[in-house]
Amino acid sequence: MTRPDRSVRRLSARRIWRMLHLSLALTVGAAFALIGASGAMLVLKEPLLTLEVGREIVKPPRMPGRPDADADMWIARASEHYPELRVMGANAPGAGFLPGNAAIVFGRQPPGDLGVVFVHPQSGEPLGLFAFDQSWFAAVVNLHRRLLLLSSLGADVVAWCGIGLALSLLSGVYLWWPRQRKWWRSFSIGSSAAGRRHLIEWHGVSAAYLLAPMLVLAATGVALTKPQWLGLPGPAPAKPTSQATPPSCAAGNDLSGALSAAARAQPGRQIVGVFLPRGPAGAYQIRMRSPASIPSDLTVEVRTGCATPVVETVETDSALRREWLNPLHTDLRLGLLGQAVVFICGMALPALYATGLWLWIWRRRNG
Repeated sequence: MTRPDRSVRRLSARRIWRMLHLSLALTVGAAFALIGASGAMLVLKEPLLTLEVGREIVKPPRMPGRPDADADMWIARASEHYPELRVMGANAPGAGFLPGNAAIVFGRQPPGDLGVVFVHPQSGEPLGLFAFDQSWFAAVVNLHRRLLLLSSLGADVVAWCGIGLALSLLSGVYLWWPRQRKWWRSFSIGSSAAGRRHLIEWHGVSAAYLLAPMLVLAATGVALTKPQWLGLPGPAPAKPTSQATPPSCAAGNDLSGALSAAARAQPGRQIVGVFLPRGPAGAYQIRMRSPASIPSDLTVEVRTGCATPVVETVETDSALRREWLNPLHTDLRLGLLGQAVVFICGMALPALYATGLWLWIWRRRNG
């Protein structure tokens, strides 16, 4: 029995990888491009929001020497100006889902869309009401997270796209890896390359340089969207329940008391967000962070319906997600440099999809 020639085996493996690479690019390449482009836009989320809402609202000028007001004042002033808003909570500047220097009070407005009131953090003066669900900013966020599909379906599709992107990148590396010339020469485009050959080399070299950060973004995207697929802990429910609190101890209706109780229980931390109780059995959800921490790193649950407020710590986000997955996906834990790399990776995906599609069409037409 004769063995197949080694070159034939390599050719067969290469053909399989090429089919995998082409099938992924042609079936879901457009989704890769949309996710990448929207992710790049979210790197510039503050300019994007400023363009839509206005700089004087997103970044109101600070008042020298005046401290920030408490969240209860932000909520009270926003409710006075916009009584139609059913307030859900508030976030300190830069601590919520919107960038900028303003505090935000968020809630539901008729007929149920999410509304956001920008509030001056020091004076508590409302600066404007932002219909979040109807904004271009929300459309970009939903495009990146769900491809504008229904929540559960969109999350599944985006997670599968992350897996497909990782496979596409790995298959592309296999096809690009040099078989004859010295490998380090493949990281540059040959001076004699022209026309279609020049485009092929540009496609391969640019993807090779961005391989590592793109793989990190794809993996963290899957982990954040569907952590259970990787055996990771996901975010806790929005309204965790407390078994230790007696049922007779209701939430109460004292936001100021809840904030004071949280501050006394965690004296070294800053309050950066609050969710109001949901129903009579709910509790205030107060997010806090230490002075050296950028994201919120602790959430407490406060019930003020008892003689003495009850404060309990709740785990609303895993340390892995908070300290590693979110920062890696946002800026590769490299700050401004990482944001620049993430932006380039995002814009590279539609460029790679367009050049790959053009090369495939050219090959089909010319045999």
